[in-house]
Amino acid sequence: MTVTTASPSDPIARRGGVSAMLAGIRPLFKKDIREWRHGVRIWVVLVVTALFMCLAAANGWIQTWVIANVPEAAASADKVISMAPMDNLLIAAGSQIFVIAAIFASMSLLVSERDRGTLAWVASKPVSRTSIWISKFASATVVLWVVAGIVPIALTGIVLAVLYGAPSITGLVLIALGIGAAIALFVAVVLAASTLAPSQPAVAAIAFAVFFLPSILGAIVPFAIQPFFPTSILDWAAGLAIGANVGFVTPIAWLVAIVALAAFSARRMERLDL
Repeated sequence: MTVTTASPSDPIARRGGVSAMLAGIRPLFKKDIREWRHGVRIWVVLVVTALFMCLAAANGWIQTWVIANVPEAAASADKVISMAPMDNLLIAAGSQIFVIAAIFASMSLLVSERDRGTLAWVASKPVSRTSIWISKFASATVVLWVVAGIVPIALTGIVLAVLYGAPSITGLVLIALGIGAAIALFVAVVLAASTLAPSQPAVAAIAFAVFFLPSILGAIVPFAIQPFFPTSILDWAAGLAIGANVGFVTPIAWLVAIVALAAFSARRMERLDL
């Protein structure tokens, strides 16, 4: 299904610049947030992410208990288990389960609506196609940051406090911000891929390639290139949390990647056959 091109008498066609580019952004954002709230995926993401992160944070305590109470386990133990709250917070965040959840939760946002014809119907209204993409990106990022980032990291903080002692509030906040930045990046990757790929599996494949490729390249290239990847934004936030000298390369790469993905997607959306 193809949407008719706006005529010069159309209100959007008569506008120019940013106002035309962002036409209809507010009602679109409200609609998308409402759809997230009424769906079941946010609860699935919340439960899976929170449970996984809390168990990852508790793993050190569980291993210590097993070693102390099971002679066979004590005999085979070959590493020192840290009981420091920050170390176990980094283990929980390092699982990056929230990235996987964000990929699966957002890979249908454009593809399924395009397949059902809903996207063509929305595009026929007085809204711009760029606004449709930005609304999907902003609403998914906000919702997923809350249900896959803020709430799970808060629950993880409670687990850390009970098992190891109170974690650093600053560390929790910085990790939560890093999680939000990582989620935003991969939502942008998924939505950009959705303007290219015809199906959800193809979109997921592209997103996971972006997720794993930096680690593969980092292991091959003989010098440190990880800070130059926008996907290292969580590592950058974790470095800040432990007081490391992390510089500004990674957040700049992250910002450039977000802007580039948005610009690419806006161009693709205008050419997309709905």
